[in-house]
Amino acid sequence: MKKIIIVILISSLCMCMKCKDSMLPEGIETKVSGNIYDSTNEIPVIDQKLIIQELNEEPGFHIGPNINYSEEIDSTYTDENGDYELIFETTGKGDKYRILFEHDNEFWTYYTLPVAIENIGSSQEVNFDFLHLYPVNLKITLESDVNYLPIRISPNFTSFRSSDWLEQTETEYVRQIFTDKNSEEEIRFLRTKPDGDYQIASFIIPKTNTTNPIEFEILIKNSDFSDSN
Repeated sequence: MKKIIIVILISSLCMCMKCKDSMLPEGIETKVSGNIYDSTNEIPVIDQKLIIQELNEEPGFHIGPNINYSEEIDSTYTDENGDYELIFETTGKGDKYRILFEHDNEFWTYYTLPVAIENIGSSQEVNFDFLHLYPVNLKITLESDVNYLPIRISPNFTSFRSSDWLEQTETEYVRQIFTDKNSEEEIRFLRTKPDGDYQIASFIIPKTNTTNPIEFEILIKNSDFSDSN
């Protein structure tokens, strides 16, 4: 019986230790620096905003801790060479830090997730590889026989809201996408059938080889759609 009580007390003590939420002290300086470069086009990414976020890891009674967002505590921009350097201080309100970039439709990044800053109190280098994207104005018309509206637009690099979907036939829609000028891009148009399955019509936008805006016309017929696999 005495052994059982001791085991219970030890277990309770361990639980209390796990439940303790420890913060890093305020005022610890950490340096983060690096470069943002477009290796495909061999040009730096200029004036790109980077943000330092603070998070608080709280103990949980399930497997793994709870990680709660605290606040943005600092930011900076890349210079004419795509370089950046930032020295931030801990606030005393968190214990995890990460760096991320402000989204811009004119760039696509190969590293989409924030990067954890591990060396608090020291320095860390974080580089990003971006791809410059350039505008293409799509002129899209649905022929009169197209049904199962609305039609959703799905390019590789650009996101559209439901308000941008195509809802009427025999109407010219203008939608702007951003694309890689060095390669062709498949753009898909999706519609949902009454049974809940969806169909896709695909069109290929050829590589533009230019940084200037271009126009591309798409005429969609009902026969262009096929069932998705």
